[in-house]
Amino acid sequence: MSDSRFDDTRARLALADDALRRGEHDHARTCAVVASELAAEAGDLQGQAQALLRIARVDTFVSRLRSAHRTAHRAVQLFEQAGDAAGEARSLVIYSYVASCLRRNELAVTSAIMATSLAQPLADARLLASAHNARGIALIANGDFDRSAEALDKAAAHAARCGEAATFQPRLNRCYGEIVRACVERHLYSHPADGTRLEEALNACRGLAQLAPIPQLGNDAEPTPRALLAFAECIAAAWRGASGEADSHATRVAAYAARHSRTSWLHALAMWAQCEVARGRDDHAVAVASVRAMIDVALSVEHEQIARTGHMLASDVLDAQDRSREALAELRSLARRDIEIRRESLEHHDRVAQRQLELRRRSQQLRELEVESRRLEQWSLEDPLTELPNRRHLEQALAEALRCGAAARRGPSIALIDVDRFKEINDRHSHAVGDRVLQALAGLLRAQVRRGDLPARLAGDEFVIVFPDSGQSTARMVCQRLCNAVRDFAWSEIAPGVAVAISVGLAEAVPHDTIHTLLARADEDMYRMKSRAPR
Repeated sequence: MSDSRFDDTRARLALADDALRRGEHDHARTCAVVASELAAEAGDLQGQAQALLRIARVDTFVSRLRSAHRTAHRAVQLFEQAGDAAGEARSLVIYSYVASCLRRNELAVTSAIMATSLAQPLADARLLASAHNARGIALIANGDFDRSAEALDKAAAHAARCGEAATFQPRLNRCYGEIVRACVERHLYSHPADGTRLEEALNACRGLAQLAPIPQLGNDAEPTPRALLAFAECIAAAWRGASGEADSHATRVAAYAARHSRTSWLHALAMWAQCEVARGRDDHAVAVASVRAMIDVALSVEHEQIARTGHMLASDVLDAQDRSREALAELRSLARRDIEIRRESLEHHDRVAQRQLELRRRSQQLRELEVESRRLEQWSLEDPLTELPNRRHLEQALAEALRCGAAARRGPSIALIDVDRFKEINDRHSHAVGDRVLQALAGLLRAQVRRGDLPARLAGDEFVIVFPDSGQSTARMVCQRLCNAVRDFAWSEIAPGVAVAISVGLAEAVPHDTIHTLLARADEDMYRMKSRAPR
């Protein structure tokens, strides 16, 4: 990867971050897309993953949730390949949140748990808070409200390490969870909405709300938490019968939503707030109109969870007016959405499974290539006839032994071994018999050397033993054992009349020796031995 492409990618990422902080989401996305393309061209996994993470953040904020879902998933994969656990955890947080909004609930919980597991050993309080916060939101979507409250309390505990004000986001999500819990229980059991838990959760937020600006776990703009707090205050007031106060808070929710340049899920919250205010006043016509607008907006911004709550609210409002057929129609609409969401979820899982299979195939191919590479490397360093290290391997090992010996001021020793009158064996008994003799001699070499010694075939009928950390006296003892083993071997079993003897030359390295000078001295010693041997 060229330094210029790397620098260009990082520069674009920095521009995207600046644009995000200013709330310029379209510009931030453009910069991140360019950074992703540059990183992909350069094979920069880390840069591409960082760019995709920023694209997912922008798409989440501007309510392109399905796009954010795909992009965050790809960022998770790239961070995993790059070995960046923190980046993977941050991507999983977004992936989990978006999956919750899209009602891919099991995926949302699983992703949040993975994010928490990855964040735990990193000891990053802000990241741990984000991961537990995502898990709490996912559990709200699953209707597991008690465990959601526990997860959000853990998120607040970790966030407190960054300052008490940083606990606002998980505490605010706790309020939202209690609102959803009460709505679900009201729908299922036809009980009046119980705001007791909501009031308790709100009390923890009210003091923190005096801070300006409200700290964030992420980079969202200021209107979002303010709108959520106003929404929670509106619902709480509506449920305790304070319609004037509830109406005032609902107006604030709508005002905060209007500060966004495009329609967002906050606009759906504003409609939800109006619905609850109207229900408290028994203004059924406004309640129905508001909840229908809530559903339409939620679906337009791809927020399936809010749309689902909207269908439940619509069914309850219509049922309260004895409009049972319309109430039933809302439940049927909800059932149809459930089927569609399951279909989308299965399609996503199918794409993930196909990608995993493709990655598995690629991994298998890589393993096969690695095995083949090791086999080729072994062949390049091994004599095929005797299966001993070949000359290339010998020279590498001997060079290393000389280097280490020079550092330790104790050079290695070598033995040069030659089969006497080997040409006569080939001429008298055939080259096939000669090959079997060399193979048998290789076996004797392997059997007689010590652990750490290296026997190798130099060429033809010449062999070498490298003694990396031994002097000449030790090498001589090993070679004597080898000579005895050669003398006692039943060579006639290879072919009748075959007799084998060897000559051995020894040399011990001295300062400034090279492979060639050391082998030359061993060769000289071997020929001196041959000249003294009886004919």
